[in-house]
Amino acid sequence: MSGFYGIRLARHLRKMMKYMRYVFNDHFILVCVFLLGGLGFYYSQVLKTLPVHFVWGRPLVLLLWLAIIQIGRIATLAEEADKVFILPKEPEMDSYLNRALRYSFWVPLVALFLLGGMSMPLVVVSTGWAFSTFFYFIVMLGSLKASHLRVQKYELYQISSKEYVQWFVLWLITSLLAIVCSLYIMPVVGLLIAILQFVFFCLALKKKEQSVSLDWEKMIRQEKNRMHRIYQFIHLFTDVPEISSSVKRRKYLDPLLSRIKATTTNTYLYLYARSFLRGSEYSGLFIRLVLVGGVILFFLKEFWISMGVSVLFIYLIGFQLIPIYTQFDYMVMTHLYPVPVGQKKQAVSKLVTVLLFVAAILFSGFVLIALPDFTEGLMVVIVLLVEVVLFAKLYVPYRLKKMEA
Repeated sequence: MSGFYGIRLARHLRKMMKYMRYVFNDHFILVCVFLLGGLGFYYSQVLKTLPVHFVWGRPLVLLLWLAIIQIGRIATLAEEADKVFILPKEPEMDSYLNRALRYSFWVPLVALFLLGGMSMPLVVVSTGWAFSTFFYFIVMLGSLKASHLRVQKYELYQISSKEYVQWFVLWLITSLLAIVCSLYIMPVVGLLIAILQFVFFCLALKKKEQSVSLDWEKMIRQEKNRMHRIYQFIHLFTDVPEISSSVKRRKYLDPLLSRIKATTTNTYLYLYARSFLRGSEYSGLFIRLVLVGGVILFFLKEFWISMGVSVLFIYLIGFQLIPIYTQFDYMVMTHLYPVPVGQKKQAVSKLVTVLLFVAAILFSGFVLIALPDFTEGLMVVIVLLVEVVLFAKLYVPYRLKKMEA
């Protein structure tokens, strides 16, 4: 069964790699580099202002580490048909799930390494210890995460929710104890507690798993939920067949649609606006990007960083909205409309312009609140408005022409 998991894993990785080339495109990498650079600069400036043995440093690191060790779920790659076709192999499923545990450990470990490394300057400022203690901390966090995955594996068996909560609370308390000891006593003390925790959970849960059977329905349901979260993230960048967009009536938005005059020249504008307001694909994308950009801008105090982030997010929102141009290409009736083809381009350009103006106004509000200098905030507002006009007049026609080529 371990080999069977390897076959499924290879198929899963091929599928993910197909999507990753759309996720890690030039635009996303540019935004990540810009954001990480800006946040890194801001973080370093804040650290310089902190006093030696900063009192609130250890509690902040404790909460951060306690949060990041809960990143990641066990990837069983279970499928709906497994409860019928693989059920006879249940006695051999332990090796399958152990292989799943090993695979599921590496992605959270990368997150632990990166976020743990980012928090080390704050640890050094708060405790006065050397950067070399990072080795003890990362091994401790890795051990705690391994124990967390071990509890998740036990949850896949036919146990009550009360019993799972008891084991999770025990893991949470011992993890908290390990982190507290590592930050307030000595790093090696927290490391020893984490290793003892991992050994205890492995031995105790292995013994208990021998007396219970797998809960196939729960395992399949949890894997579906895990993959749905991954597909939702990928859906920010490209269409995902596994996620079907929903359509809702949203009667309260009818006043917005009524503002579009019922004339032949507005045929496609009405269709695109109706699709955006009542569908979940593009409206959800727009709302998520506006929220993420707004939250980031709210906490930025540097003028150039705020300008760069706001400009990039306006560009990203516009770039992700342009594919709405092909929304009705599959409908035969739209090809029979007695309207010129160029009206589609005008409608998309107008819709994108309105939505980008809405996003620019919201971002402007966050920037004006966050930046201490009102003049600098006003400059960002002007730049955003200019960007919206240039994007709608120059970039949108260019992209639409390229899509038709």
